[in-house]
Amino acid sequence: MLSSTEVDSGGQWSSFANTNNTVTPPNTLLLASGFGFVNQTTLPSYILASTKIPFSVKEKTWYRIKTVLGGEGKLEISVDGREVLKVNLTNYAPGGKPVSTTGPFGFGAWQDQAAYFRNAIAYDTANKSVIYRNPLTGPETLVEYGTQENLGTVCLDGPKRDRLVWLGDFYHTSRIIGASTGGFNYTRGTFDFLLQTQIRSGQIAIAPYLGYDPTKTGTLSLERVYGLDDYQLLGFLAFAHYIRQTNDLQYARKTWSQWEKQLSWLASNINPTSGLADFGFTFLGAAQGGSLGSCATVETLNAAADIAEAIGKKTSPKYRKLATDLARSVNQKLWNKALGTYGYALGDLNTSSVAGTAFCLSSDVASKERAVSAVAALDELQLGLGYKDRSTLDDHGIETKISPNTNGLLLQAILAGEDWDRAAKLIYNVWGAMLKDHETRSGASWEYLTPAGQPGLGAFTSLGHPWGGAATYILTEWVAGLRSADGIQGFGYKNWVVNPELGAHMGLSHASAKVPLYPSGELEVKWSIKSKKMAVQIKAPPETKGVFWIGKTKKTLENDSSYQFTIQL
Repeated sequence: MLSSTEVDSGGQWSSFANTNNTVTPPNTLLLASGFGFVNQTTLPSYILASTKIPFSVKEKTWYRIKTVLGGEGKLEISVDGREVLKVNLTNYAPGGKPVSTTGPFGFGAWQDQAAYFRNAIAYDTANKSVIYRNPLTGPETLVEYGTQENLGTVCLDGPKRDRLVWLGDFYHTSRIIGASTGGFNYTRGTFDFLLQTQIRSGQIAIAPYLGYDPTKTGTLSLERVYGLDDYQLLGFLAFAHYIRQTNDLQYARKTWSQWEKQLSWLASNINPTSGLADFGFTFLGAAQGGSLGSCATVETLNAAADIAEAIGKKTSPKYRKLATDLARSVNQKLWNKALGTYGYALGDLNTSSVAGTAFCLSSDVASKERAVSAVAALDELQLGLGYKDRSTLDDHGIETKISPNTNGLLLQAILAGEDWDRAAKLIYNVWGAMLKDHETRSGASWEYLTPAGQPGLGAFTSLGHPWGGAATYILTEWVAGLRSADGIQGFGYKNWVVNPELGAHMGLSHASAKVPLYPSGELEVKWSIKSKKMAVQIKAPPETKGVFWIGKTKKTLENDSSYQFTIQL
């Protein structure tokens, strides 16, 4: 339920800088079902009723709002003793489902606004007895309603509107931190917060509430908080990227028992009959026998094997074998020769997907030949400036968006297939669109785009969404070309690679990148091109060593802290 104030009456302007008379008309009460009053990402919301309040609602004025839910779904709402709305909830079926008449209650303001509440009282409708009373004026209220100060150093998606710490979205954020600010305390803080939500199965909450202490507050909805199984995979991979960036083996050892519980749960989802991963519900792809779930599991298990080896655990061969067997099943059962790519799922081989392609290539499940073929097959998914998530989505459907999240995952796959032109085009198109219009340019990455490059959810689009920020680390790793070497030898950049192949193909005259090292130090590369000659400068800790290569040129670099050379392109 939302009650909105009068925006402009008799020359009295609202004190709010941002008002929306279309979504929230003045002096109006809105009744909605779902997650809010407008659609948020893929979470549907439905306006059930809209009615005028029979007087002007003013700012800085207290009103007594009474909501009565009677038998058989009868709902009555009054403001200061005057009836405003009277409906029967059984008359509504948003999304084809009846409106629930049970559940919790809460209070809050609409986006960009402020609202104040006091003296909350809940009565039993039948016998009029008081079942809840709270003046809402004490500091304990902030704890009860999850609005206390931040309990940890954590990273959010869409921080302007989210109070959730998203496990899967942190896949991108973890990598962004490692390629930019080096704020690794935020990375560890986020994992520390998330790991406190682990349940007996080994699963970690996919979106715990920032304002609640997970050690003291039970989950508000088990299905909602643990319901996206692929986010378990993405969460572990975020951790694996942190270890790769930092070589923080102390933190790996400290938390490994919890990660192993999660890995045991992940491994239990490999179907012994099909050899593929079968999950309950996934966000990015098919849950049962899907290319996304199976290939992301391969990547997760191989990453786990690397970390286990680095910290001296005996489980590394087990994870490596599980990954090898699963990769074999994917190649035997999910490759569609006619399409030249991996099918969406065992039961839907004629559909291709962005996320399935992305992980089947980034996990090295695909051979070199199949990687090149799968990248070429992306033409089937191309839509506007980027790629739609599945080939079966209607190009003109209102719900069909370009996701910088999945298109960011896809960048890795395109680079694995060494299609430099396609990768460059995707970077310019999708991330370039976020910079073109001064009215929508925020300096940060977006949540969704339309195929034409506008904010994908209209005014409700988050324009500060880390899940859309893959370009940040791709520019460092592939355009400037600075990345860690493969395997545990690359942990903490003990061994590194400079391979500016993509930057050269983009026609850049120069590029530079610097990565923060843990616990201190940095690794830096600069290069410039003139008259088909590339001048390269690299600064690195002397205890590290690296390889520079581009085209057929390859140089081994070690036993120094500064390297300068020029090569012929």
